Amino acid sequence: MAENKSMTAEQVGEYFDDRSWLFQLNGFNLHIGYFDDGDPTADPKERHTDRLIEAIGLGPGQRLLDVGCGFGRPAIRFAERTEAQVLGINVSEEQIRIAERLAGEAGVADRARFEVADANQLPYPDSSFDAVWAVEVLMYLPNRLQALREIRRVLKPGGIFVLSDYTERVDLTDGQRAALASGFTVDSLPTAAQYDELTAEAGFVTVRNEDATSHLHRSAARIPASLEENYPVIRERGGEEFAEEFRTMLSTVAVLERDYMGYVINVLRKP
Repeated sequence: MAENKSMTAEQVGEYFDDRSWLFQLNGFNLHIGYFDDGDPTADPKERHTDRLIEAIGLGPGQRLLDVGCGFGRPAIRFAERTEAQVLGINVSEEQIRIAERLAGEAGVADRARFEVADANQLPYPDSSFDAVWAVEVLMYLPNRLQALREIRRVLKPGGIFVLSDYTERVDLTDGQRAALASGFTVDSLPTAAQYDELTAEAGFVTVRNEDATSHLHRSAARIPASLEENYPVIRERGGEEFAEEFRTMLSTVAVLERDYMGYVINVLRKP
């Protein structure tokens, strides 16, 4: 597996904090979409979260840990659609502050809470949660195995862990790795097979794996139109030079996602 020369947790937090106004353009939901051709009116990003909710199947009195919760949109969706509790964690104080505000606006602050915490050193006792999910988080971590072991530690025996993340599907050129680093702050990702190896080494048993690459590709295909729609605001807020640099970076990322990267949704269990 290629060495992951990613930023530290603090650096990743600062990277996203500096761009929080950009993410507001997408409703503070940073993740790919999951497309339901049977219901073309469904929001693909919300449908992605719904797939995770279906996978863990929690009910009243149970607890979910959302590792790397971003601005809290999936956690809030979980609280809106179930009667269980969710705790979202992130290294970014700014994102946690926004998540708390959004949860209050959605009326679910009593069941969707948020805290600053590091995935590699979870400040919770063993067997604290009925389920855990990590959505597009492990890709950013320099020590993914340590984070997976921490997730397993805080998960109750028999509990479900859902890993939803990008993968490398083909060997990338040096130029493509530079583009990956520019768009994602990392220059390498595990393959789907390497994620299977990592989760097995951390002590998880696979329940099922889903290759969701087609949904990533469809999400990437929407990037150019979204960029053009939001470009006037980006130029106004960031200036002409920033807007053009951002357009170039995002266009390159869209090609990477569409042609070279993969995506998995793996459902795992702690024995």
